[in-house]
Amino acid sequence: MTLINWEKRSNPTKEEINKFAEEKHLSPIVAELLLERGLTDPAEIETFLHSDAKELQDPFGLHDMDKALELIDEAVESDAKIAIYGDYDADGVTSTSIMKLTLQKLGNKPIFYIPDRFKDGYGPNLDRYKFLADQGIDLLITVDNGVSGKEQIKYMKDRGIKVIVTDHHDLPAELPEADAIVHPTIPGSEYICPYLSGAGVAFKIADALLGDEAMDLIDLAAIGTIADSVALKGENRVIVTEGLKQMKQDHHVGLSALLKKCKVKLSGLDEEEIAFKVAPRINALGRLENASSGVELLTTGDASFAKEIVDETEEINSRRQELVAEAFADAQTQIVAQKDNGVIVLKGNGWHQGILGIVASRTMDQENKPVLATQFDENSGVMKGSGRSPEGFNLFTALDKHRDLFTAFGGHAQACGFSIEEEQLDKLTELLQAEPAEQGFDPHAPVVKKYDLDLTIANLNLDLIKQIRQLAPFGMGNPKPVIKLKNVALTQVKSIGKDGSHLKTMVANQGYQIDAIGFGMFEKARSLNPEICDVYGELGINEWAGRKNLQLMLDDFQISPQAAKIESLKKIYLDYRDKRLSTEIMNHFDDIVFFNETYYQAAKRSNVKAKLIRYDEECDGNNILIYDRPHDIELFKNFIKENRTQHTALFFHTDLTARYLKPDMEKMKTLLKYLYTHQNITEDGMDLVANYLNLQKTDVDFYLKVFFELNFVKIVNGFVEKANASQQRELAESPTYLKRLQRNDVEKILIESNFDDLLSWMSDYDCHC
Repeated sequence: MTLINWEKRSNPTKEEINKFAEEKHLSPIVAELLLERGLTDPAEIETFLHSDAKELQDPFGLHDMDKALELIDEAVESDAKIAIYGDYDADGVTSTSIMKLTLQKLGNKPIFYIPDRFKDGYGPNLDRYKFLADQGIDLLITVDNGVSGKEQIKYMKDRGIKVIVTDHHDLPAELPEADAIVHPTIPGSEYICPYLSGAGVAFKIADALLGDEAMDLIDLAAIGTIADSVALKGENRVIVTEGLKQMKQDHHVGLSALLKKCKVKLSGLDEEEIAFKVAPRINALGRLENASSGVELLTTGDASFAKEIVDETEEINSRRQELVAEAFADAQTQIVAQKDNGVIVLKGNGWHQGILGIVASRTMDQENKPVLATQFDENSGVMKGSGRSPEGFNLFTALDKHRDLFTAFGGHAQACGFSIEEEQLDKLTELLQAEPAEQGFDPHAPVVKKYDLDLTIANLNLDLIKQIRQLAPFGMGNPKPVIKLKNVALTQVKSIGKDGSHLKTMVANQGYQIDAIGFGMFEKARSLNPEICDVYGELGINEWAGRKNLQLMLDDFQISPQAAKIESLKKIYLDYRDKRLSTEIMNHFDDIVFFNETYYQAAKRSNVKAKLIRYDEECDGNNILIYDRPHDIELFKNFIKENRTQHTALFFHTDLTARYLKPDMEKMKTLLKYLYTHQNITEDGMDLVANYLNLQKTDVDFYLKVFFELNFVKIVNGFVEKANASQQRELAESPTYLKRLQRNDVEKILIESNFDDLLSWMSDYDCHC
């Protein structure tokens, strides 16, 4: 399992957070999250927190948008035959659906083609282009692909067919000679939002063609945007925010049927429901079958037809889950064998080609290395593959250097698809091992991840979720805030899931607890036995049987550094605070240490044979007993800073039911006011005052001594009178009061705390740490 080093995203001070929150009229939580994301400009904050349709950008800011519209207008007016060439993932399916519905709204009846993952491979396929050309098409529009199809597009142009490329993938060294290339990152024509997905680009074309009517399609653009894990920044936030609103209006028959099948409540619909329920089901179609049915689903107006497709989709998705589990388990042997490799290349043993990307992704998560997952394709006679890479490693750059080895290749920094001869794959595997070093990526280093908030379990509530949701939608570029809970315990540890690999537990601390789920974390919990750990996770709501409960989705948990210190100190210190000491027990120690002279002298008159020493004398025994407690906690701090003995028993000579007086400010004020307003009160008569005010006589004696020291009162001829103090005095100026506070610190830390808390406090000063 990959080791994770967690770092706080940034560390604004409490003063900075509160000042920012007050200036911008925000809660401290929202203020801290915005500061961590570098969002401080008022206009930028307003746009970020309140994205709406007004923030949609001019579609003509995209490269060649004017040319694309002119070509489409001409084709529609002349009733030309238009073909849409899409892709088989969720982004490609939604892109195709948006383009199809847009053209239909203009009065055209386009045909569409979704490549078959197994027959056509990734990206433009020349045979499929030939097939479409033979259909007599006049205009080809690619969506979510095409920018790497130089050869294929040249073929279409040679046949006299006009081509519009709409894409968002990384650009090749040489662009195809299409009639128009609508792409957000063309050099010299970079779009204001360079992070658009394929569906986002398709939506912008719809926006240019249809105006306000294009908003009917923004829900499909939102699905593609979420599914393709593009950065949720700028216009992408608007697309997702408005798209989720549109979905709740039940506008598309097929999408509504799919949401119902996923058991998604429209009232609670958010980007996570799309990412983990809707998108995987659309993706499953292209992984195991042909994704054309996904386009039919998203563009149909027939409810019964939509239900048929949705039922089929659910079956395919269930089969996909089983195939992934089997293949990933089978891959473990190869993963172990390549533990020293910087890039892992897996060869499938009968793996379904449609799940290669998922196997690569899971392996990447497990090993934090770039991964290529491949399987021999009998139809084409080549290895088909999918690649995934962690942040910090550009997989597209690494593979693009060896483009000549592939029969087909395309993708972007973190994900690629390809076809390659088997002997070339072996050559590629060897060449890729040098790439991590060239990119400055250490595949064996711990993964550095960011968390956002240091909280306690007591801080977690529904209002906190509402505050966090103000920064939604979450995704790439705006991750859902991760909460750190420090020094907590995992209790009621249970394994769940079909294979028992998932963890269900309670996270508990100081009387508070919260349900938690950790996918694939049961073995880790069992092996670490985490009694005290630091937990990292995302706060959510688990709704069951009509009840809503807070739930933490675990990202990680680690034995707390503090817990490690406590465990080491338990080998040195023994808790004797509730024991009865006999002379026989005391004689088992080499040295007995005293902080109070009275106890020291009394012990010297006893039959104790162990060496008796004061706390400031040299302690040379291996096994010692600290007999009593100091009046000042600083004395104990200084002692343990120098105490290098092997074993130390902590007795502190106290009855745990006895407590020092804790000064009560209200009672002190009551007594002082009484003394100021009454005359003829003698010092000997303070017991009557105590009874009248319902105070303990010991409290009154203590308070009165403090008042004398601060010159609040004085004794004149045996009577207590108000003193004529010339200046205000602080209670801490009273030696008696200060000493009592010091004793209270001793009481709270050395006596009242449980042993783990005591050792935790000691770990900050003890020389063994």
